[in-house]
Amino acid sequence: MIDAILPPFLAKLPAGTYTPCHNRPELFIVSHRNVPARQHATEAKALCQACPIRAACLDHAIRTSETDGIWGGLTPKERHAQQRPDCGTEPGWRSHLARGESCLTCREAHDERLRADRRVRLDLEHQEHGGSLAGYRLELLLGLPTCVRCRAVRQEYYAGRPRTGKWYRRSSVAA
Repeated sequence: MIDAILPPFLAKLPAGTYTPCHNRPELFIVSHRNVPARQHATEAKALCQACPIRAACLDHAIRTSETDGIWGGLTPKERHAQQRPDCGTEPGWRSHLARGESCLTCREAHDERLRADRRVRLDLEHQEHGGSLAGYRLELLLGLPTCVRCRAVRQEYYAGRPRTGKWYRRSSVAA
């Protein structure tokens, strides 16, 4: 009965080798009337610890989004917590960031998306305003030479503002 729902990776086991769940499939299916599901889960997890294909089983369950039973020693809720978005995507980058991890693929993809977004915003600034402080800052962030129009807007903006003396150039007054 249970053989019909077994994943194909079990066929890779050598002949005559069985997993701990082979003779006790009822433990890995969570809905039972006689024994509380929590007790089944604890017993199933203990059996999974000694399984030679535990990692493959868990990988299969996560890949196929199994919603029922114990797979690879984890419950559906625990498997869901281990699922991660693909690397190179914005959700993948945020997932690494939230965990305090470093992933070069995600970092490079995020930087490229950020650069593309800034480029689009710079083009909009130039189309709408011709030149602006925001355009000037975006050019600096992108590592581009600042355009004449953005520099002129910046100079005009700062020309009308009072300049304060630098704290390190002020003379100290002896009392």
